[in-house]
Amino acid sequence: MTEWRQEAASAVEAELEHARRAVEWNVLGPLRRTGEGDVLVDLRGRRVQPWNDVRLAGADGPRQGTAVPVSTEFSRGVLWLHDVGPLPPECDRAWARECTRTHVLSRLARGLRQVGDAPLADRLAEGRLDPAGDDAYSTCFVPGLHLVWGPPGSGKSNVAARAAAKLARHGKRVLLVTEEALAARASLDAVDDERLPLQQDLAMLSEVEAELVRLDEELADYDHEAFLAAERRIENAQRVAVLEDEFAELRRQHGELARDAAEATEAVRRVERSRDRVAGEHARRAEARVLTQQLERVEQRLDELRDRIRNRSLLFRGRKTDRHELRAAEEERRGLVARIDDCRRRVNTVSDDIRELDAELERLAQNASVVERAEADARAKLDLVRDELMRLSSAGIGDEADHRYYADCLARAFPRRHADREALRERGRHRSALRGRFQERLWWIGERGHERRCAEEARSWTSERVVVTTLAGLPATQGAFDVVLVDDAGSARLCDVLLAVAQARETAVVFGDLAQPWPQVSPPALEERPEVAQWILSTPFSQCGILTPSDAHAHPGCAVLTRQYRVGPAVQAIADNIGYSALSCAQDRHTEVVLLDTAGAPVERAALVQLISEDGGAVLVPSAEAVEQWRAVLHDTFTVDVGTATTVTGHEFGTVVLDLTTDDWHDRVRSFISGIARARDVLYLVADLGAVRTAPTGTPLGAVNALHAQGGLVVRRLGEVLIPQQRQQSATDWALTVINQSTPDGTIAG
Repeated sequence: MTEWRQEAASAVEAELEHARRAVEWNVLGPLRRTGEGDVLVDLRGRRVQPWNDVRLAGADGPRQGTAVPVSTEFSRGVLWLHDVGPLPPECDRAWARECTRTHVLSRLARGLRQVGDAPLADRLAEGRLDPAGDDAYSTCFVPGLHLVWGPPGSGKSNVAARAAAKLARHGKRVLLVTEEALAARASLDAVDDERLPLQQDLAMLSEVEAELVRLDEELADYDHEAFLAAERRIENAQRVAVLEDEFAELRRQHGELARDAAEATEAVRRVERSRDRVAGEHARRAEARVLTQQLERVEQRLDELRDRIRNRSLLFRGRKTDRHELRAAEEERRGLVARIDDCRRRVNTVSDDIRELDAELERLAQNASVVERAEADARAKLDLVRDELMRLSSAGIGDEADHRYYADCLARAFPRRHADREALRERGRHRSALRGRFQERLWWIGERGHERRCAEEARSWTSERVVVTTLAGLPATQGAFDVVLVDDAGSARLCDVLLAVAQARETAVVFGDLAQPWPQVSPPALEERPEVAQWILSTPFSQCGILTPSDAHAHPGCAVLTRQYRVGPAVQAIADNIGYSALSCAQDRHTEVVLLDTAGAPVERAALVQLISEDGGAVLVPSAEAVEQWRAVLHDTFTVDVGTATTVTGHEFGTVVLDLTTDDWHDRVRSFISGIARARDVLYLVADLGAVRTAPTGTPLGAVNALHAQGGLVVRRLGEVLIPQQRQQSATDWALTVINQSTPDGTIAG
């Protein structure tokens, strides 16, 4: 059959046309931190795609900002992040280079079209199997195409792993395809010495930027210029109040100094007038000089008259006139001498007065000068204060509104935060350039690690004896392996398994369980297309005509695992009652089945979390819509997975809770069987007992009702599950109180 390659590729391409277009990076979810400081991403309820590169970035993705590479480990629906280091605040999401549905479908279609000569894949496409070995394990060593069927818990994965290891020891190259592979893991070989300092620098820059953003938001309604203006007006008002007091004091002082200056000036004037009056007596000195000159002339005349009288004879007729002139001159001389003596006497007296007045005048003039200078200084100060008051008044004086605004800004610490913001801006002036360089360097560190992992993965495909991968991670390396073992393929799509089988040269063995949910296609309208129904909605088992456990037992090309190691008789009875009789019970295993009767009341899911064992468990819900309610109550419980039968990873859990309250699973029988078969110790069925009693035979609830009728089901009222524990605790506390209050003789004190 040669057309199957093109037909299968066409079916895949038809689905690809309706698939969401692939993007380079897909967000996994927000980061969370535990109380112990671990960082994780909660992926419970989500179908996880393979990846080998995880970065921590912001809402815009790794390409639009800081992208921190990290190591990851996926367990129980939780992605644990390692080697995180310091993180910038904006790196609050995990992003992955996932093998998206678009990428997987396009690679699958391309691989199917490139399949050449592949006899084993041709046989699977035709539904022709080669005879199997004596048991499942030996079948892995028999050349040809084989199937291995086994019910849940029969150890299919263990058989495939042991066979792969032994085949590798015998020199065979083995491809082990399993959903339990490293489907969601990325690792860093070591903490990069350059990466952590870069992250620290970016974290510090981001903290500064985040602080700036916070300050910008806090200061959105704050106008610093208005605050400064109000502050200046308030300071002006305070300054005016001080200056007005100073002005009043200066005006008082200036008035006193002006009065003192006037008095000093008047005193100087009085002394000057007195001196002027006294100075008039100085004219006596000039008069004395004139009189002295006159006296000298008079004496000269007297000398001449005396000489003339002496030289004239007694009989000279004019002698009497001369004597008369002599007496007149002598009289004039005596008058002049008297007047000169009087003038000299007066001049001596006035000189003493003038000296005293000059001294007084100098003293008063100096005092007046000092007072005038003081008055001038006071007037100058007064003018300055007056000018300052006028300037402050024109600049604005703070009023009550300014005081309220100023006090409100101070109470809300706006000025301090504004100063902090300006200081941060100043220190981070070159922040953008630094951030760009740091981000680019950190990006290439992540790319270097990604390229190294891709190279190592590529080398493993050509060098490793055993290569482990998933159906979604299959490469187009036809005929590269001696043996291909496909585990957990009971519900795998035929086209996926065909590409895996095409990798085998000698042997291909497909393991699977018929109870797994059937393949699905999106959108459901594609189910009408023949090639889709043939190559996508079919499984390897249905293609070979194996639809029931009896078909598997009867087919010579299908080995059967008959022993079951996980579930007890109660779970087996439910499977029998629903029509899946192949689920045998483990001889040494007792799985308790408990029906938690809701009695039609709303379910308090938080109380049910305490019923799940500490070693881990799973909560299975009928649809993706019901996952979110359980994730909310399991927010801080990371040992419990939650999801549908197809999204919960892992085949075995100590405790399993099946939520039958919103859906009776009658359209999901295979998912129901898959869910109950995963419980090892306890299976809790959350349902209304009334609905169970009226359920039709052959439905999941009908099977539970049949087990109830057989006495193999424990029924508890959901509302009473935790109440007895609380009452018991209360009784214990009361007893301890009684003991503590008891007296030595056994009586209760008080």
